[in-house]
Amino acid sequence: MSFLAIGAVTGSIAELLNKKLNKPPLMGTTTTFRVTTLPPDDDRVNEDNGVNLFLYKVAESPFAKNMNWRGDRSNPVIGDRPPLALSLEYLVTAYAKKVANSAQDDITAHQLLGNAMAVLHDFPVLNNIHDGDFDADVDTQFPAELRDSFEKVKVTLLPTTMEEFSKIWTGLTKPYRLSVVYQVSLIEIAPTVPTRAPAPSVQVAAVGVNALSTPQIASVKPAQGPAGAQVVITGQGFQSPGAQTVVTVGGIDFAESDLTSISPQKIVLNIPASPQTGPRLPIIVSVQGTESPAGSYLVTPWIARVVPLRGIPGIPLQIPFAVPIGATANVRIDGQAAATTVDPQGKFVTAIVPLSIAGNGPKSVVLILNDGTPKTSNAISFDVLPLITGVSVSTVATPAQTTVTLTGERLAGSDTAVSIAGVSIKVGANANSAQLVGQVNRLLATTTPVSAVIDGRESNALPSQLLRISPSAAFAGDAITLAGTGLGGRNVVVSFGAVTMNVGPQPFGSQFSVNVPGTLGAGTVAVKVTIDGRDTNSVPFTVSG
Repeated sequence: MSFLAIGAVTGSIAELLNKKLNKPPLMGTTTTFRVTTLPPDDDRVNEDNGVNLFLYKVAESPFAKNMNWRGDRSNPVIGDRPPLALSLEYLVTAYAKKVANSAQDDITAHQLLGNAMAVLHDFPVLNNIHDGDFDADVDTQFPAELRDSFEKVKVTLLPTTMEEFSKIWTGLTKPYRLSVVYQVSLIEIAPTVPTRAPAPSVQVAAVGVNALSTPQIASVKPAQGPAGAQVVITGQGFQSPGAQTVVTVGGIDFAESDLTSISPQKIVLNIPASPQTGPRLPIIVSVQGTESPAGSYLVTPWIARVVPLRGIPGIPLQIPFAVPIGATANVRIDGQAAATTVDPQGKFVTAIVPLSIAGNGPKSVVLILNDGTPKTSNAISFDVLPLITGVSVSTVATPAQTTVTLTGERLAGSDTAVSIAGVSIKVGANANSAQLVGQVNRLLATTTPVSAVIDGRESNALPSQLLRISPSAAFAGDAITLAGTGLGGRNVVVSFGAVTMNVGPQPFGSQFSVNVPGTLGAGTVAVKVTIDGRDTNSVPFTVSG
């Protein structure tokens, strides 16, 4: 292959998708979709319904980089230089053309993404496709240099974590869209320097033998410790001439370039800060496809989850974690120290999300356990959401128009909208973090709940509503559950008639529990919730006598 091969692969996959999308025509017989190969930050990607194929990573193959160039089927050679052996990684994203006053554009995008994934699943080897839509023997669909290669062009769905997606989309400065990643290999680009003519053959019979030993892990030291710590793996067979070594730690692959150091008997690396599974991470060393028996590293301290997974600054996060006697625990969120408390039984840790955290999106949560030596846990993401604190809705009868003005926090974004009465009012880019204004040319109810959607993340809804109390009757001192919308906040007060109860910050907007005040007498009282100074409606509740 020549250096045109990368573009040829992109063109072939785009051609395959272009020919195969909507076959059979489950999305309509008169509907057509386009296939683009643009960066996701190019405004042309969402001009129409279609699939975008973005080549975002080109990596040297660890398994073929030291093999000499063999030419191709049309011109085999005995080369003295390795080809440039590459694997390509594509971000596949579906887009749907925006429809005015529609809140469900992305359903079409979801259908398109499923269609594209089905096509690539059914036709994973481009060389082997021969039908009326796409034929690998046709140069305009699959160039001759790809067809003549000794290597097949294979398309494989690549497992990708949300953290990796977040890095990709953050690097593009675009809001996240539902995407998948495919790896395409193997692409070999021929050396551009002419191959030296071979020396005359020496007529001597000889047999060459290379002994390939299975890699073996003898020890991992230290065998346990915090996430991100450096470990030394000792053993044998960690390197072989002409072969690449890959170390897998808890499902995350480390190429040789990711390691601190490597020799045939020792590997030094850093444990991932955010491993996908745990707390015990299996460690496997692979040399040219031959795997060692697994070693392991125990991440300690380990946090399995945070509750809730998303919310606003100022609310409490609860981390199930048993703090040893004599030890202390502190939490850092997005690199900032959070006010931390440990329950008396030592079974969980509570941290208040710092108010100074800026911006929406995933923020890293780590626990630092100090039992004489501070140790940092693995990191878990908490998703910060926008917050609205005020709503103003005004209407004009002729011509019909509704204007919605929201005030709050973290309302700036590149893709924003106001959601009201089931209608999504697209605003687009908004630079004002404290205010968002949306207009639509129709009359909408002025008392319906309203929320903001900032770069795909929805805020709380106002006005907050108390929908029910369960049970609807209870004795003083009993626990009851209040359910509704927009009930979470930094300062929540429940009023039982004239008796108020300050329940503090509440992380959940849909429901929370309180005890009926012991001072209440038997009878019916009106119950309401006040969230950061904003009152809900009242719901009757019966205090049993």
